[in-house]
Amino acid sequence: MSEGKKRDLRLMHLAVMALLIILFHYLPPIGQITEVGMNVLGIFLAVLYGWTFCDLLWVSLFGIVAVGFSGAITFPEFLASSFGSDTVLYMLFLFFFTGMISEVGLIDYIANKIISFKFLNGRPWLFSAFILIGTYISAAFINMFAAAIVFWEVLFIVSKRFGFQKKDKYPTLMILGVAMTCAIAGAVMPYKPVPLVILSTYSELSGVPMDFLKYILFALPITILITLLFIVIFRFIFRPDLKKLVDISVDFVDQSKMHLDTRQKAAVGFLVVFILMMVAPSLLPEGSFLSNVLSNLGNTGIIMLLLIAMFLLKFHGEPMITMKQLLKHVNYDVWLMMAFVVPFSSVFSGEATGIRETMVAVMQPLLSGKSEMLFITIAACVAVVLTNICNNMVIGAIFTTLIVTIGSSTGMNVAPVIAILSVAVNLSFATPAACPNMAMAFGMKDWCRAGDLYKYGVLSAILCLIFTLVIALPWANVIY
Repeated sequence: MSEGKKRDLRLMHLAVMALLIILFHYLPPIGQITEVGMNVLGIFLAVLYGWTFCDLLWVSLFGIVAVGFSGAITFPEFLASSFGSDTVLYMLFLFFFTGMISEVGLIDYIANKIISFKFLNGRPWLFSAFILIGTYISAAFINMFAAAIVFWEVLFIVSKRFGFQKKDKYPTLMILGVAMTCAIAGAVMPYKPVPLVILSTYSELSGVPMDFLKYILFALPITILITLLFIVIFRFIFRPDLKKLVDISVDFVDQSKMHLDTRQKAAVGFLVVFILMMVAPSLLPEGSFLSNVLSNLGNTGIIMLLLIAMFLLKFHGEPMITMKQLLKHVNYDVWLMMAFVVPFSSVFSGEATGIRETMVAVMQPLLSGKSEMLFITIAACVAVVLTNICNNMVIGAIFTTLIVTIGSSTGMNVAPVIAILSVAVNLSFATPAACPNMAMAFGMKDWCRAGDLYKYGVLSAILCLIFTLVIALPWANVIY
């Protein structure tokens, strides 16, 4: 019965999506938008509706097929620019690569190592900070879902051992803190899904190549500071009672996971090499042999080479990784969504649609004479609100298109705005729809009340947004 209702609901949403496309096909053009542009706009709204109320995977496939009938581009051309895109292929192999890092058990090692330091004994707030720091490291460089599960398990062990009851303030806040840290850590490395979508969309529209080194130099300190801000907010604003943790001792760590085995050391080596190769083009002299090799390979070629090496390596007679192990780490929802978003951003703002010209004509008078700070503030605030009710990758792609289109028309340097946007859309911890980790946190009904998560999450998002605008904007202008 429930499955039947689910099918009926999907059909209803599909009907709404189809009606939106048909409606915009027959509506008279608005402003400078062409008939083709109206078709593209209808597809955009239909897909956005589907992503919000249905599913990422099949809605993305629906969008890919629909664009082929828009008149802006043929279906084979869109397929070639979609699944043939370097960015889309890069994302697929990234899932393989980060899946290997997660598969070898590095997060378990980090979790036990980070809470094993003797100076944490008797220091409950420092211990809590180290839980979030360990979460940050694991989520930023490896896998945010695995990081959340492992560090929530640590939290549950601590809560039970030191007498906290389920739904007490401290475990509630730390469950939220781990989810929030995973969300903000998703903005750190440019190979993570949200920054990659935003940076690739910016590069596609502006013609400016992605500079991974500059982005890391911007995002790494900002996201670390936001993670530390969580502890400040928890301690001095939410103020849970930590008397039960006064005598905390770290002797409960799993000693069997305190040392890296050979396979894990190799994984760390591959991760370090990958990051170095990713930022090397920004550091090496232009025209040098190594610079030319890396440029010819591109990001996708680099990660393919590393994967080949992983497949060839053997430990104790067994391969370091198998294809069967890697396939289960591919997030097909996100990958197919990117396969639609990356090429669609160019179609959406292309000359054939007239959408870009209409947006500029509408927004330019509103922004004329306004400061860059006001523009960034408005963009960041609206993005944070929307990212807490919609998918943050979708909001990132949409706002990147808007910012590049409008900002470039006013002569603004949009690169710092794009960097700030990448962090802002990861302030997604006010609702269960904000990000997958928040949905997981809201699902822990035995451990925390939904009302508490809403209350603490909304206030945390507001305070972090203010902090980001005050700290991130000057830093972005320094880097860019």
